[in-house]
Order: sequence, then structure tokens, then C-alpha cells
Amino acid sequence: MSSATHLEGKTLTFILAGGEGERLYPLTADQPKPMVPFGGVFRIIDFTLSNVLNSGLRRIYVLTQYKHERLHSYVRGGWPQLCNQFRRDCGEHIICLPPGGGNRYRGTADAVFQNIDRIEKSSAEYVLIVSADQVYHMDYGELLHRHHTSGADLTMAAAQYPVELAASLGVIEADPDGRAIKFEEKPISPRPLQSNPELALVNMGVYVFGKGALIEALQKNPDFSDSHDFANDILPVLIRSGRAVVFPFDGYWRDVGTLDLYYRTNLDLLLAGTALDPYENPAWPTRTLAGPKSIQRSWLASESRVSLDATLTACNVRMSIVSRGARIDAGADLEAAIVLPGAYIGRGAKIRAAIVTENAVVSPHARIGYDTEADRSEFPVSENGIVIVGASEPDRRRVPRLARSA
Repeated sequence: MSSATHLEGKTLTFILAGGEGERLYPLTADQPKPMVPFGGVFRIIDFTLSNVLNSGLRRIYVLTQYKHERLHSYVRGGWPQLCNQFRRDCGEHIICLPPGGGNRYRGTADAVFQNIDRIEKSSAEYVLIVSADQVYHMDYGELLHRHHTSGADLTMAAAQYPVELAASLGVIEADPDGRAIKFEEKPISPRPLQSNPELALVNMGVYVFGKGALIEALQKNPDFSDSHDFANDILPVLIRSGRAVVFPFDGYWRDVGTLDLYYRTNLDLLLAGTALDPYENPAWPTRTLAGPKSIQRSWLASESRVSLDATLTACNVRMSIVSRGARIDAGADLEAAIVLPGAYIGRGAKIRAAIVTENAVVSPHARIGYDTEADRSEFPVSENGIVIVGASEPDRRRVPRLARSA
């Protein structure tokens, strides 16, 4: 658990969970990006929420917007699992906050600005701001300690990331003492590390602010730019002031902002010796508010993760993830597929390199992932050729009923 010993009690946490996730469409057609299923038994938000709870942080606000009812319901439904870890009489809580008064959150900085009264009224000394749509394990206690000992106004967590993927993120430069000296959001040509030209130092979207410094930065920028974002409106100001430091994070961290990254990160969980194990890690458990995260061992599935309540019948599943409530009928063959909750795959269907969306129905004997042109005529296909199965498939009324056991 967390290395923090006293700073967590002085910290207010904001989880930014309002994102629409347009680049993950159609997975986000009916839910916000943090609610997209992941790894067979999780939702993406489970990773950030677990980091917060494992770090001993208990004054938590989840800022929501796009289709926020789904996320609110998820947190409310999971509260019975969490309530005994919170001391309500000491001001500990987890509260979902959509924009009020008919307003909208226009960006990440504006979302926090619209809730600035909660910061001002708090007795906290520090404010932790994290994104709800990334996959990683991190002890925020270490980040808080770095911030506390540095005396900085802002501490930014940063990860080394493949330079070819860094153009969609923010790239940081730091001096040898760890002080942030330059920041560029979504650069056309990301600056690589001097020590390794294949990597860049990227902003993880994980920040610790001194309470006063954050209030001042937000109040000085009430109009912000067109983006109303931390990356464009707050970070550059504090970096130019010389009051921002970098916390280097050397663990597994992935942004899952596109369909290809989402697919790749799911499959990373299946690799031997993977750097991230959310299933069996008692030292840093990944909690899920949807209930037990049980995985079944099935002779029908090799190098795969299959949820305990998925149903596999005389099929062949290789290097794939099969989620809660999914059903795969006899003779079906899956390779490198992500099957999301409630999906049905009919008898004899063959699927590879695909994401089968929630509650999708795949017809018997369908072939998906074997003919790119044929796939494109029926389904969305990602930049890297991953087929997104769901929208064009038959109605769920076509799903055969399971035979009842005698």
C-alpha cells in the first residue's frame, strides 16, 4: 500500500472523468470514456480510483460530464464495498460532481475552476488532480512526498514513452535537478530524451498543486484559452515561473485514447512477465466496483483472460480477453480479440484482431479480421486494421437461448 504517512490527510483529490472519448467511438457511444470496459472485468476508471484508494486518499471528488449518469450509478453501486474505508465524520468522502446550474465543463482546468469553492473551503494543503482514463499502478504517496520536499507550486508526474506515440500527448523537458523548463502540448515533432532518442518524457496528467498556488493560477486565468485546459493554460505559466518540478515515473503507464492504443493495452495484460498485473497483485489491488474480478481457467482458452461469468462452449480462444456475460458458441475460433461484456459470438464464427463491442451479436460462421476490404464494408476499422464489431450485426433477439441444465 501507500508510502505516504501523513500527507494523504492533507490532500484533496479531483478525478477528471468527464471525457467523451471521441477517438474511442463507438465504445463511447453510450458511456463516458472512463466507463469503457477493460481487461475482461474492469472499467478504465478502476485503475485511477484504485490508485487513489490504495494511496490512502479519502477526500475525493469525481468530476463528470458526458453521459455522467452511467458513472454516477457505477460509483453508487460500488459504494457498499468502499464505505467502511471512509470516516464520514472526519470529512472523508467520494462525491461525483457534474457541472451545475446548466453550465458545462469547457475543459480540465475549467472543471476544477467551477469547483474552486470546495478547494477554498477545504483544510487541505495539497490538491491532487488525476485523469480517470489511463491504465497504470501508481503510489501517489511518493508523488506527494516529492512535492512536499521540493517546495514547488506544482509537481507533474512524467513517464518515458515511445517518441512515435508522444505527438498526441504533452512533452516535458526537465533540467538535471528535475525542474520543469519546457512543455509542449501535442507537438508535431516530439523532442526525444538525450539519453534515448526512441523515448520522450510525456505528461501523465497527474498533478500535485499547493492549495494556494492552484487557487491563484485558476483565478488569474478565469477566461483561459479556447481549450480551458491545464496543459494549455496552467502548466506553461507555472513552468515559466520556475516553480514546477517533475516526478519521474518508471512503471507501466498507458494512455488509451485511441482504439489502437486501447486494443494494444488490453493485449499487454496477456504477455508473459507483463509489467502490469491487475488480477493478482495483493500489494496493489485493482478494485472494480462492478463486483468480483474473478478469472476462470479454461482449457478452451490459451494465453487469454476469461471472466468467470463468461460462457465458452467447445470453442477455441487464443491470446484474447473475454469479458463478463459474454458467450461464445461451439466451433467459434478467436485470436487476438477483445470481447466486451454481454457480447454473443455464434457457432463457427472466426474472429481475429478485433474488438467485439458490448452486447454485440456475431452471426454464426461469420469471418471477421481475415479480409480487410470486406470488414471495412460492414464495420469501423482502426488505423492499424483492428475491426470494431457491433453496429452492423443482427439484433440480440437472434441469439439462441442456452439449454438449461437437467
